[in-house]
Amino acid sequence: MKTFRKRVRVQAYVEPELARRLAQRRMTMGASESGIVRSSLVQYLDGSSDMELLLRRLDRLGRADERLQRDLELLSESFGAFLRTWFAHTPALPEDAKGFARATAERRYRQLIEHVGQRFSGGRRFLDDLPHESIADAAELDAVRSEVDADRRGPR
Repeated sequence: MKTFRKRVRVQAYVEPELARRLAQRRMTMGASESGIVRSSLVQYLDGSSDMELLLRRLDRLGRADERLQRDLELLSESFGAFLRTWFAHTPALPEDAKGFARATAERRYRQLIEHVGQRFSGGRRFLDDLPHESIADAAELDAVRSEVDADRRGPR
């Protein structure tokens, strides 16, 4: 290694295809090979590449999507169970009682809407009352990230 202007010269051997890609990138960006290699090493060693950030965000979006899917399935099952119960326990009304039933239903519907609005604005939801399935917490994700970083560094 030779010291050159407060820098250390490092020589590496790469496959011809990688050298071709580096030259192509250099021409596209109008940068030097040293500059591209230096910035690539910094990103790799710091773990600060855009790809890693993108993968973390995609992972977060994937977990959120899984929670939404679960919530939708729970609500669908709940609605189906409610309809089965309602159909099984609600008798047909005679014609003269239907007017009163409609008025009562409208009043009860408004009460339901008010109740749901209050619960929703209070931050509490029906789904909060159900058991939650943990997909992954921050500690698990940090452990996986540490393993991936260790694998990248290779044996010491």
